[in-house]
Amino acid sequence: MYISKLKLYNFKSFKGIQEFKFTEGKNFIVGNNNVGKTSIFEAIDFLFNGLKRNQEIDELLNNDSKSESVYVEATYSDISDLVKSVSKLQPYITTANTLTLKRGNNISIINTKGKQEKAHEKTLAYQRADTGLFYNPTGISNATKPFFDPTIIYANDHNENYQDFKSSSLLGKLLKLEAKNLLDSSKFKDVQQKFNDLIEQSGGLQDHLSEVKEFMEQAVSSQFGKVGLDFQFKIPEMDSIIKNGRVLAEDKNGKQDISEKGSGLQRAVVLAVVQAYSNFAKKADSMQFLIDEPELYMHPLAQDNLLNALDKLSEGDNQIFLNTHSPYILRHFNSDRDSVVILSNVTGETRVRQMESLIFRPTSIGEITYKAFGVPTVDLHQRLYSIIENKVIYEDNAGIEKKDKNRKINSETAFSDYLDFKYKNILKHKRFRPRYTKNSKNGGWIPAKNNVPLPFIVRNEIDHPDVYLEDETGTNNFNEDDLKESIDELFKIYQLEFKA
Repeated sequence: MYISKLKLYNFKSFKGIQEFKFTEGKNFIVGNNNVGKTSIFEAIDFLFNGLKRNQEIDELLNNDSKSESVYVEATYSDISDLVKSVSKLQPYITTANTLTLKRGNNISIINTKGKQEKAHEKTLAYQRADTGLFYNPTGISNATKPFFDPTIIYANDHNENYQDFKSSSLLGKLLKLEAKNLLDSSKFKDVQQKFNDLIEQSGGLQDHLSEVKEFMEQAVSSQFGKVGLDFQFKIPEMDSIIKNGRVLAEDKNGKQDISEKGSGLQRAVVLAVVQAYSNFAKKADSMQFLIDEPELYMHPLAQDNLLNALDKLSEGDNQIFLNTHSPYILRHFNSDRDSVVILSNVTGETRVRQMESLIFRPTSIGEITYKAFGVPTVDLHQRLYSIIENKVIYEDNAGIEKKDKNRKINSETAFSDYLDFKYKNILKHKRFRPRYTKNSKNGGWIPAKNNVPLPFIVRNEIDHPDVYLEDETGTNNFNEDDLKESIDELFKIYQLEFKA
């Protein structure tokens, strides 16, 4: 069960309606600073948990919007059998096995009396499968809370909410799962019996409190007649024992509650909980994990360990959301299960877009870095150039008869001429100056040539960093703009060469 679609209306930096499509695996959200990456997490947080303490709904409303409405809507797909077994939810699950929830202010819903009204932000509404209208039936939120409870880890949070052991926290859920077998053990039953003895036996807690009880009975009886009072103490359950726990960290400064440590260590502990959950919680219900800037405070190997754990979680039907600035994080992109959402500051259709499909398998870090972040790399350029060149040399040449050897493409220059002839309208041209090898001005001569395709120049500059130029004008030296333009040209040529 996973969030397949998210719709925001006038939520923070997203003016009007913006839609996001997600996959069941890992969903990377990328973009420059202040484009709304964290706002997506805040929107999901608002949808399921409502406003934070002391927060006003106006704080979520887009500054440039004249509308007084703001809402968040999410559609779940592949609804689990466990959720479908909840009778209160059955009218809201479609034949396509989806469920849509909505929260905001001034949104139209059908109330418990069957009348239409405008709902406020305290109401979580559910879309009926038959009418498409949103309802808020009594008790539905409590019935569904266990199934729709995403774990959100913000970059700027001190993470206190994730360090306690209450049953709703990730750590509490993990410890409860691991302690489950202990509940039926003879050891735990012995503890419960000893607790009962401490309360009820002679000299126990009840005896110590008997005078207080008798005094209270007399005080009540003086007003209402004879009334007997008794104190009852329940035997603690495992939940009660676990939820009172805390995480302590010990270093050179001694042992302290983790909340008293620095934010870097706190975040490391929270992410360690996520990794532990992926390792131990084998049979837990599917969840959503939202991690803001997973690369924060982490060196590359630690990032790999975290992403490996998230890979394992996503394979176990847990959905992952990652806000990141790091191409290194995107090394773990799986084109079969994952998605990349790219945000920008521009308005219109390009404000939110899905990363276009990738051409390399396994995933090339150079390609995903370019398509997600717009950063050109030498690796991507060389890989594109080589794959096109190899196709032309080994496939196109195969169709040329032996007697027509002049048509053979058997050198870099011949391949450059081929590109120039076939894709002249795509390619930018530059002058390629004469140059020599460093060892000898008479050896390794490369003649000057005018109007050479840009990919050929960039390829040669990358492959031959040892050349000696006639002067220092730098004509042959490519810059990042040249590299980007050449990569764009090669992508276009690739699509034409390899199209079906």
